[in-house]
Amino acid sequence: MHESILNMVPLDGLLEHAARDGISGWARDQADPDRPVELDIVLDGVHAARIEASLHRPDLDSAGIGPHAFVLRFPSALHASEVAVLRAGTGQHLAGSPQPLPPPTEVQDPAAALTAAALAAAQSPAEAAALAADLADRLAASLARPDIRQTQFLARWGHGVGSRAGAATATRPRAIALDQGVPDAARDAGSNAILSHLESLRRLGYAVEFAAAHGLARTPAHDAIEARGITAWHAPWIASVEELLAAAGDTVDLVYIHRLPVMRRYAALVRDWCPNARLVFCVADLHHLRAARQYAIEASVPLAAALAAPRIAALRAQERAASEAADAVIVHADTEAAIVAAEAPGATVHVIPWHVPLTPPTAPWADRRGVAFVGSYGHPPNLDAALLLLDAVMPLVWAAAPEIRVMLAGSDLPASLAARATPRVEILGQVPNLMSLWNEVRLSCAPLRFGAGLKGKILSSLAAGVPCVTTPIGAEGIPPAALPDSIANDAPGLAAAILRLHADAAANRTAAEAGLAYARSALSQAAIDAALRGVCNLG
Repeated sequence: MHESILNMVPLDGLLEHAARDGISGWARDQADPDRPVELDIVLDGVHAARIEASLHRPDLDSAGIGPHAFVLRFPSALHASEVAVLRAGTGQHLAGSPQPLPPPTEVQDPAAALTAAALAAAQSPAEAAALAADLADRLAASLARPDIRQTQFLARWGHGVGSRAGAATATRPRAIALDQGVPDAARDAGSNAILSHLESLRRLGYAVEFAAAHGLARTPAHDAIEARGITAWHAPWIASVEELLAAAGDTVDLVYIHRLPVMRRYAALVRDWCPNARLVFCVADLHHLRAARQYAIEASVPLAAALAAPRIAALRAQERAASEAADAVIVHADTEAAIVAAEAPGATVHVIPWHVPLTPPTAPWADRRGVAFVGSYGHPPNLDAALLLLDAVMPLVWAAAPEIRVMLAGSDLPASLAARATPRVEILGQVPNLMSLWNEVRLSCAPLRFGAGLKGKILSSLAAGVPCVTTPIGAEGIPPAALPDSIANDAPGLAAAILRLHADAAANRTAAEAGLAYARSALSQAAIDAALRGVCNLG
């Protein structure tokens, strides 16, 4: 069984190199090695190109792999922060995908950026032309007079220039949070983590603002952030994060940066332009740990493993440097805290999860049936786990209890997975409110083979009083007492736990109560506030 699980993904290859000028690597279909593999190139979640892996390369030829290399050059104006390479039309990531792109060497021209954002936000071509012209004229005039530019820029927020004296919020410290995109609580765990922490900062007394490195055009997600009492910057108010930081200057008391690519891009600017700010780096999950675990599973030929090593080393070095550059580092799991402490001994590391509200199901256990899997399928560990559940775990469950159905929920569902629907496999896609799902099932399953950090899908299940069967990697950061008899290393063990918790009401109730107790204590707003108080050095 173990061998069949490891060989589940029939795609050899590796995204070896990712830079602002282009990418390269190789890909080969194990089942059809003579046919070139088509690949989709995705930049910051947007499809950019489709290419073939069909080039010769001496090292691949000598290894007996053949003409399966690919190279793609990017235009010089590229401003993306992450690239993903997927098998065309399937959502299946190539090993090493996604990868963060290095930050641009030059800051984007604010006038050009704001004009582009205005065009994106406009409702008609005529409105776009008028708004873009007006914004460009005002920026061109104000950029020549930094004092006027800063006065205009900060007027919306209420700060004075160069000092908070006389500001409307003078009694409240100012915090700015940065992320790659605009967080959406219905999309992924990372979004829930940063939103929880920003709400905690508000409760601790900060006036909190948010800006995304990519996402200047106003969206409903910006409005949702504003509804939480957080200022969400977007066009036409700012042209870039760089402009926000430069204009804010020494009025900022804390800058919270989420994820490694954002830290790499903005940490030095924060130190230079916001000298009074305490710099907090929230890791989200350790990229090098996740990549190493993924390669251990997917690199089926020695060459792939050898070529993966430099990228893992580079990610480790980047994460070490980012941790050392911060005044405080936030991780979500003890495992990662130990790694960061060992890699960057001078870093101050805090283990902080995020708030997950308790949402016990209203439907009684006897009226519920089935197993749920929840995850964003654009994240490679989740797609791999969903396939493992369908192909290796559930067949063992069905051999003993064919009536048990499995329900797959989550965003970014690839067509290949949607096509797996059967009477016993219900494909839901993104579910706006998971409460409806928890009222349908008796347990969830998260058979993760690789990944890092704390897993939001498991926290949500436990906080709903729905036991979760998972692997040791899935359980990282969660006390074993919160997952009684629910952790297994292989498909037979996972299947046995599913069968027991689905059939035994007493065992299910014990596991549900253990999960709720953990969520009630560790994932409460009070617990998050207390932990972030230390991060902010508030005593």
